[in-house]
Order: sequence, then structure tokens, then C-alpha cells
Amino acid sequence: MKQHLIRMAALDLDGTLLNHQSQVTPRTVAALEQAIQRGVVVLPATGRGLSTLPRVVASIPGIRYAITSNGASVWDMGDHPLAAVRSRYGTPGPEPVGQPVCLYKKPMSADTARAVYQLLEQFEGELDYFSDGRTFKTPAGMAWSRARIARLLSTEAKQIDDGRFTILPDLHPYFEAHAGEIEKFCMFFGSREQAEAVLPLLAAIPGVEVTQGSPDNVEATAAGVNKGSALLALARHFGISRESVLAIGDSENDRRMLEAAGVAAVMSNGMPSIQSLADILSEQDCDHDGVAELFDRLGLTAD
Repeated sequence: MKQHLIRMAALDLDGTLLNHQSQVTPRTVAALEQAIQRGVVVLPATGRGLSTLPRVVASIPGIRYAITSNGASVWDMGDHPLAAVRSRYGTPGPEPVGQPVCLYKKPMSADTARAVYQLLEQFEGELDYFSDGRTFKTPAGMAWSRARIARLLSTEAKQIDDGRFTILPDLHPYFEAHAGEIEKFCMFFGSREQAEAVLPLLAAIPGVEVTQGSPDNVEATAAGVNKGSALLALARHFGISRESVLAIGDSENDRRMLEAAGVAAVMSNGMPSIQSLADILSEQDCDHDGVAELFDRLGLTAD
């Protein structure tokens, strides 16, 4: 592993870059800034839509690009990433809004999206979908989400509702008008067992790629669409070889990204099945600057 050849670093958020208080600590921010100053393209790679990219991430100097919706979209947020993220809020508020550029988009076909929707709406839980960088929820879904936070089963960091979601009384009308524009479906259940039971049903739908961001959820994108395919597409955009790409993650929705990258780094708090993919495993977890540790060990923070 030739440390000095790393030119791009893609970071999962929940359970990786973010600690469980939805923070990026000063040490980790400093490590990212040093790598960026050395010419490394550092970017978040998340299952979230653009609208839910955390402010603490978008405000890190030098963060400009983002892989979202498990790889269904790649964004250039420009010189004012926070303004670009706010452009996809349900209620942007008085702060400045900018327009990001979508460099890569791979939504589901309308027929595939309908089949996924028809399956998932049969079950109890929080069902959301993502389209054009927006995250769509219902009031009932928001209530489910708040209750879920109290029993959090996943590595997902808590976040406040500050307008980042587009809340609809019913998800059906928007869906029917935009069925061919859905980036991702995400559903949280009341238990791991319920999620495990739905996974094979979802995977049996033609044209779907299925993964999990946590043990109590299922996530669906178009077949072949994942963080790995998006990461390699962005690397090609910059003329960066696979061997020069670093990926850091912790859960199943990071699997394809870790497999695609030239260097796969996994957090010590990562799922055992994901730790087995690691070229390098952090000693510290997401609550103790594990990403900064990995950047240090890989020679990205000092000459």
C-alpha cells in the first residue's frame, strides 16, 4: 500500500466521520484540512440525500463534492457548500441558498420504483425516498423517527429537524409525478428481524440493489448503483486511478465502496462483516477520532 499515492478519500458519515453526537471533532477536522491542503480530494460518501448532509460536514474548508443516496447522485456543491445543501431543504429559511451541480445521477426506472414502493408500503415503519437531492417524509414518518432515536439500534448519528426534510402529508402524489426520478428508498423497522425478513423480498425485485445502513433498515437503489460505482465515476472525472482512492466506512452500505477503492479502511466500531474487507483497521472508534488516526497512519496529514 503506497500511502503517498492517495489522491481521493471518501468518508462514510454515520459511524465513521461523525461521532454519536453528530460532531466532527477538532482533531478530525484538522486532519481533513491537512489532507485537502496536500491536494487530496476529500468528500463525504453517504446514504443520506444532499438535503441531510450535516452542516458540520459541509462547513469543513475544502469539502466541495459529495456522494449521496448510496451513490445514486454525485454533487459539486461549489464554493458555498452550505448554501448548496440548503437549496434542497424543505424549508430553506432566510440563509443564503445556492445551486449545486449534479455530476452523476442514476435514479431507478419508474417501473422499478413502483415495485419497490408497493412492497415497502405494506410494512410498518418509517418509509422515506430521495429525489433530486431532497429527502421526503410524512408527519407519521417523522414521529416514527423520533421514537426510533430513543431506541437507536444503528450507528446513525442523531440530527435535529431544521427544515432539511421535505414533509408531505402523503408521499404518493409526488411519487406518482416523479416515479422515474427516485434516487433511493429507505425504510426503518421496529427490529432487526423485521428488516432481515424484508431484505430478500426487496432483493427479488428486478433492477434493484439492496443494502443496509444499519441492522434495522433496508435501502434500495437501482441495480449497479452504490457508493463504489459513484466513487469510481468521480475518480474518473478527476483522472484519478482506483489505486489512488481511499474509502473509509463501517457498515454494509459501505461494502461496495470499500471493495472498489484502492485502499479500504474500516472503523474499529464497524460491522464484523465489513472489518473483514479492511486493508487497514482503525484502533480508535468514531467517538475517538478514528478517521484522524487513519489519516495519520496513511501519511495524509504530514510530510
